[in-house]
Amino acid sequence: MRVVLASWAWPSHLLPLMPLAWAFRAAGHEVLVATQPPLAGAVTAAGLPAAAVGSAMDHTRLLGSAMRPLHPDVTPAPAPAPAAAPGRRRRLGLSVRVAEDMTDDLARLCASWRPSLVLHEPTTYAAPLAAASLGIAHAPVLWGVNFHDAARAHEAEAFAELSARLGVDGFDSRGLVTVDPCPPSLQVPSAHPRLGLRHVPYNGPAVVPPWLRRPPGRRDRPRICLTWGVSPHWANEDEHARAVGQQHRLISALAELDVDIVVATPSRAAVDETRLPAGVRVVERLPLHLLLPSCDLMIARGGAGSMMTALAAGVPQLCVPQYVSDLMPAERLAATGAALSLGDTPTEPAAVRDAAALMLGTPSFSAAAARLRAEAEGQLPAAAVVRRLTAMVSGSGRPMGG
Repeated sequence: MRVVLASWAWPSHLLPLMPLAWAFRAAGHEVLVATQPPLAGAVTAAGLPAAAVGSAMDHTRLLGSAMRPLHPDVTPAPAPAPAAAPGRRRRLGLSVRVAEDMTDDLARLCASWRPSLVLHEPTTYAAPLAAASLGIAHAPVLWGVNFHDAARAHEAEAFAELSARLGVDGFDSRGLVTVDPCPPSLQVPSAHPRLGLRHVPYNGPAVVPPWLRRPPGRRDRPRICLTWGVSPHWANEDEHARAVGQQHRLISALAELDVDIVVATPSRAAVDETRLPAGVRVVERLPLHLLLPSCDLMIARGGAGSMMTALAAGVPQLCVPQYVSDLMPAERLAATGAALSLGDTPTEPAAVRDAAALMLGTPSFSAAAARLRAEAEGQLPAAAVVRRLTAMVSGSGRPMGG
């Protein structure tokens, strides 16, 4: 059958779809990955066919206006949000703007290519809207803790105009089933049918550097990975500057420990390497799924991409939330025993250093991370999920495409 996988042009949302797309291709199905033009190259770099839908929106401006820093008193004001029509964009404003940009093109693509199934990351509402308008089966593919499930209460109002224009009655973004890579003990419970998927991290293409080829257990000191993910660096200049400043302060504090520090960043320009203590390694665009298996601890915001990659590697995590959306996933991860979360109060670098030292010296964190990894690996492999989804579509009574 034919399958469309859709995401708007934000790497953290698009890349988690790639392993499932590969699994459909390996099973002999035809696949198209639909995204806005700026990330079409990321799809083809993953060895998959891309279909550009929508436009090259100013994603930096959009995301910068939507991100909600936990400590705005120390954060420069973000760029003003684009004007919103009264009422309908009070909730899900970013998602509505993206859906307005993508939906018509995606509906035309589906009408001409005739897929049997449309899969999408959960904030790309253009996908369920286009699929519902054409009677095509659809389902979301989560990329971590489902903190956006509460948005369902606002979908009908937020997407009323688009639904009416497309002739969609009773819009529901959940579709057939929720494909979920998050281990049940970490995930938010939901009454909607769930299809557990074994998480296979994919953080982009890369060449493995020689220093990562050394056998595990040969290092003299523990290794800490510090990463803030891509969102602060790409959101806007103010968030970029704030992230850079905080990372430098944390690096200086962590260097007081007897550890190796690897700073993973989307751009070396984000780190002033002349100011770094000796022995700190900076890596640019090195996929975390290559780096984290060599690490003893990851320090991060609590973003889904970093969190799920560390989970799959069995690495304990120290969460230092920076945005409102970081809080709930960090708290749920800490409740498993595989992490500590420093919560929603401004955190001094010395407190992060002390928490890191505590975690490195407490075996229970590594043991809990290993249990969480085993739970994640106990979920269905992608090949089995492909078979389940194929059977569900075949039995749904919906017309099969190509």
